[in-house]
Amino acid sequence: MTELVRMGVGVVNARIESPSKAVKALVHKTLSYVVEGAEFSGAGNGQWDGRSSFFSNLKHTFPAGFAHMVHAELKRAGHKVHIVKHPLPEPLGPENPIVDEFGNDDPRYDYQMRTVNQLIRHGRGIAQVATGGGKSKIAKLAVARIRRPTLFLTTRGVLMHQMADGFRDAGFTVGLIGDGEWSPVRGVNCAMVQTLVARLEETDVAKELLKAVERRAAAEERAKNALKAKMKREKAKNAEIYRALDALGAQQEAARPSDEQMAKEAQSRAVTQMATRARTIKFLELIELVIGEEAHEVGGTSYNEIMRHCTKARYRLALTATPFMRADAADNMRLMGAFGPILIQVTEKELIDKGILAKPFFRFVETRDTKKLFKTTDFQRAYKAGYVENEVMHAEIIREAKIAASLGQPVMTLIQRTAHGEILATKMAAAGLRVEFLKGEDNQKARKRALAQLKAGAIDVLIGTTILDVGVDVPAVGIVQLAGGGKAEVALRQRIGRGLRAKKGGPNICFVSDYSAHPNAHLAGHARERRSIIESTPGFVEGILKPGSQHPWHMLSASKLAA
Repeated sequence: MTELVRMGVGVVNARIESPSKAVKALVHKTLSYVVEGAEFSGAGNGQWDGRSSFFSNLKHTFPAGFAHMVHAELKRAGHKVHIVKHPLPEPLGPENPIVDEFGNDDPRYDYQMRTVNQLIRHGRGIAQVATGGGKSKIAKLAVARIRRPTLFLTTRGVLMHQMADGFRDAGFTVGLIGDGEWSPVRGVNCAMVQTLVARLEETDVAKELLKAVERRAAAEERAKNALKAKMKREKAKNAEIYRALDALGAQQEAARPSDEQMAKEAQSRAVTQMATRARTIKFLELIELVIGEEAHEVGGTSYNEIMRHCTKARYRLALTATPFMRADAADNMRLMGAFGPILIQVTEKELIDKGILAKPFFRFVETRDTKKLFKTTDFQRAYKAGYVENEVMHAEIIREAKIAASLGQPVMTLIQRTAHGEILATKMAAAGLRVEFLKGEDNQKARKRALAQLKAGAIDVLIGTTILDVGVDVPAVGIVQLAGGGKAEVALRQRIGRGLRAKKGGPNICFVSDYSAHPNAHLAGHARERRSIIESTPGFVEGILKPGSQHPWHMLSASKLAA
């Protein structure tokens, strides 16, 4: 039966006014999802089907980002829907803002301002733009066009600092929240999700007292373990170890604060955290535009906890190449609940066809080491033998790197483990290659220096762990060597994207080599999954080389000779 459904849409939540049972059931189903781990919690026993929903049957509310989807489902069911919501605030910036020296006149990049215009029209949504499509510029254009207090959210410190630099270069006043910084401003604030969540934590004296007890217990356990390790290194006998532990226990007992001291400290911490939470909420209530970069990393309730306090943020934009790819269905739905539906999609193929991205060629390199690697070897040992210590693979990686270097093509070798990078760096240097290795503990300054060296031709190869996956301004490279295995689709696309920046001189192409170790079942399975992702991606699949083929180096040789 057709009904008139009234739906009020606010900044944080939406509400259905006095819905019928049929409407409630439809909205509940539309916003339902399978709870992760439900199969281990008695789902399917006749009492619970393993599903939950973002719709509150009691309050008739749901996150406002789902309003578009709920509206569409209600109309599809034959209902008439009347939506009530406040008009969006007028943008205060120019219609065609200039945020860098390139301007907005290149028709290949028309989707960037189109995204901003869609945001102004709808107020919220997800921009699904493939890696290399200029998501950072879209963010700057949105800020310049809307020109209202802004919060730029990321989960990575390197992205926070990089975007802060970009906003400053575009002429904005920038505040930092994260990485030890709390310097909010009325302009653009670049913030880490983890920092804001920590500042928003609710607490009281009892919670702080429990934390203090847990911290003390953990510290005492670490001290005991360290003492045991030291005594064993010194080959002490059991009696000596026990005497040393007894002495340590006595020292710890003497140094323990009294119950009164702990209660006083807990009260002080609770008061401090409550004040911090209040200041943070007051700051978030001033925000009118929220931008989530690499928003596919939304997980748990972190984003929702922040976004629910952004009660004036009628403009919300998520930027990601890979939305809705998390394993947990609830996490995927939270992204839409926080930011809304997809506003625009820009694929790898579109960017390649426009020449914005280089055309990739994919070579799949299978290596075998039957001395150490077997089909049934467990994953940890297989990975160590198949990647970290695989001399056959290392030789092939170095061979390709030397060819690329001889043609003046920068090389990026991406691995997972520090030990693997150190081995490759040593072997490459011994082979005459100029190489730098970036790892997780390297700071922003070290990253910038290494990338500048690669861009200037001062080094031939940059080896990197996952530190290079996102948030770095990577210069154009000739070949990306995927030497770390794995099967995660998001990480794979990011890593391939490191090499797709358009080439200014010579053919606009990039070589990607994916190295795999056989015959181990775990590693071979991961390799099949990576290949399947590439085969299913328009713009990538066309560049897959035949088995046993080499990269078309002649295309680069010809351009070098012509130069």
